[in-house]
Amino acid sequence: MTCLLAACGGGGGSSAPTTPNTGGTTPLTYTMTMSVSSGEVGVGRTLTISALAVDSNGVDVTGNTTFTWTSTDNAVASVEASAATPGSAVVRGVAIGTTTVQVVATVRNADNTTVQVPPQSATITVVPASALTYSLSIPNPNLSMSDGQVLPVQVSLIDSNGTDVSASVNSWAWASSATAVQVTGNQNSATLRASNSSTTAAATANVTVSVTAPDGHALGGLIAVTVQKNGTATYRVVTTQYGQPVDALQVFNDRPATFTSRVLRNDGQDVTADFDGTWTYTATSPTLSTSEAAGTHDATVSTSLAKDTGPVQSTLTVTAVSTKLAARPSAGLSVTEHPLWALVGDNQQPMTLLLMPPMNIPVTARMKNLGNDAQYTACANWTWASTGPVQLSPGFTPNQNNVSGTAPGDFTITVTCTAVADNTSLKLVYFGTVK
Repeated sequence: MTCLLAACGGGGGSSAPTTPNTGGTTPLTYTMTMSVSSGEVGVGRTLTISALAVDSNGVDVTGNTTFTWTSTDNAVASVEASAATPGSAVVRGVAIGTTTVQVVATVRNADNTTVQVPPQSATITVVPASALTYSLSIPNPNLSMSDGQVLPVQVSLIDSNGTDVSASVNSWAWASSATAVQVTGNQNSATLRASNSSTTAAATANVTVSVTAPDGHALGGLIAVTVQKNGTATYRVVTTQYGQPVDALQVFNDRPATFTSRVLRNDGQDVTADFDGTWTYTATSPTLSTSEAAGTHDATVSTSLAKDTGPVQSTLTVTAVSTKLAARPSAGLSVTEHPLWALVGDNQQPMTLLLMPPMNIPVTARMKNLGNDAQYTACANWTWASTGPVQLSPGFTPNQNNVSGTAPGDFTITVTCTAVADNTSLKLVYFGTVK
């Protein structure tokens, strides 16, 4: 939805709002989008959703915008704005049923005048507290692209244990609202191709993704894309863990999670060094905290959530800051604190195996239940699989295998099992290299 304003609007990121239009310039329009069009949450649990306000120059004005959130049925689910992250809100399931969550955005200009953008809404289904729920993890809900740029994107279907179940469904659908972005989808991945030959104006498109979750509920998400005027550099934040792309983390109060952030320019160059300011890490959960290793953008995410409490799902947003550039790209990660069931590994990741001398290295997957250690017997049907130049052999217990390298190269080891209590499928993946 867009709203026309006869004055230049507020700037986003590190730019201050521009001054009112005094004639001779094109009035700005404002667009607000929501990260989800449909979602689900369990009774007593929470779901993080977000809204984004962008002007017609592609400037993110979320920081200069007030968002008012409402639920049409608070007896089914309530919604409250996040104090930590502008534009984010936390939906809490109250009772089984369906409600509509709506948000209204009011943009404030440099002269303190305001403009209200028409509301957006999402359908939220509340399921029993004991049910496994699903949500879409979208790392970059706001993307800035340049003319001719081809960009791969990926979203993930995450269950309430924080497990990526994207590969278990095949009902993925992608679409674009405008010719400024062409989208070609392949399951939970897509390729975006941007087009904007103008040297004076930006173009926009909303890329939507939808999927039917294993429980039969339809989920929908959105990526707001601005294709900048021709010749403008654009930037995006990418997050990795163990050298692999990551958009979801599991965190325990005795096992913090780590990830690394980098900034890529539209030509694919790593320009992290240009973003030399103090980066920010904001979470919608009050029990999450993030610290950065000195001189790096390697971050450690910790939780103070008490054991036997959870699961709690939230969004962690990392924003890259530069003293040289006005751009403030960001990326989001879905974080699950104390999943009901989870597999965790004892081995340091990524693993390194030496080809000479050859030796077997034990690899063990351990069970966690709401932050507590659990016996491996709490899981059944243990299976082990690998890719790359490694060989697996059974260990003393079903949750352990021995691995040895057979040739130089990268490898993965995937461990799966099924929780005996509720038949929840669990998975743990190890990454490594044979040298």
